[in-house]
Formats: sequence, structure tokens, C-alpha cells
Amino acid sequence: MNPRNQCWNLQHYTGFCLTALLLCLILTSARFDKTNFAGDWALSKEKSKLTAGQMRIIFSQLKVTQNGNDFTISRTGQTPDGQEFTMDEKITLDGKESENKFFDGMVKKKSTAKWSADEKALTITSALTFNRDGNEVTMNATEIWDTAKNPGELSINYTTTTPNGEIKDTYVYTKK
Repeated sequence: MNPRNQCWNLQHYTGFCLTALLLCLILTSARFDKTNFAGDWALSKEKSKLTAGQMRIIFSQLKVTQNGNDFTISRTGQTPDGQEFTMDEKITLDGKESENKFFDGMVKKKSTAKWSADEKALTITSALTFNRDGNEVTMNATEIWDTAKNPGELSINYTTTTPNGEIKDTYVYTKK
């Protein structure tokens, strides 16, 4: 075989391998980009699916900041008597437990966040503890955050256990 042909074949083989490696790196990095939920979000009551007849606080607006492992949610809603309030909560995205207190410390919320395998959805598992009629009550909640279904929309599938049973709601927010 001509040495010139061997060199040409080696160059093409090397070029092919480098191209394949680059393509793998690009696909791998695109696959593992974590979803960034940062932004201002407004509740779409029309698209949300809420369990009828349940008394709950509905958060009409979310302001989310996400930087590395720091995840901050500022939730704005109304009390049952119509007063607007905001709850700020900080969660770490490294799998460690975070604790937040609300209503002058009367409600404690311990949360852990975990990414889905493709890092597109985020599951926040929480235990809320408060005093009700002299008894300590703990309610467990799970929020699954996802923007993959519709661009510009945030879907939060929310499941909670209450003394009256389990509640499952889907909150849909649009990006402002």
C-alpha cells in the first residue's frame, strides 16, 4: 500500500474520531443542563387543576432565583380573608435539608430538593410542622417542578397529606 494513502487514511480516521468525540461531548452536555426556573411567574387559574372544596392558600405569583445550588422562592398569595402576603424560602439544590420558618416561626418547613435523572424536573419534598389546638401537626408535601411540557410555563404538581387526607393539585404559572 502506498504510504501516502496510509497517511491519508490515518488523517480521515483521526478526523472521524475527533468529530465523534466532539459530538458526544455536545450531546452529553446538552442532556445534563439543569433546568433553570429563575424568573417571575404568574398563576394561570384556567390551566391549573385544583381539588375542589379544599381550603388552601393559593400563591398567585412566584419569584424564583437560582444560582448554582442556591434556590430561592418568593411566593405571593392571599389569606382566606383577602390579605396579600409573601413567603420567602431558601432551598439548596445539593440534596441537603433546608429549614425555613414562616408566620413568625409558628410554621417550620424542612425541605430537600432532588433533580430527575435528566435534570429537567425538580422534586421538593417537605415536612411542615405547626401547632394546631395545642397539638403539633406535621403535613408532608411534594412539589414536582417542570417546564418541559410547554415553553414559558412552569407546572408544579403538588401533593400533600393533611389530617383530612391527601390533596393533589397542579399549579400552572406563566413566565412574565
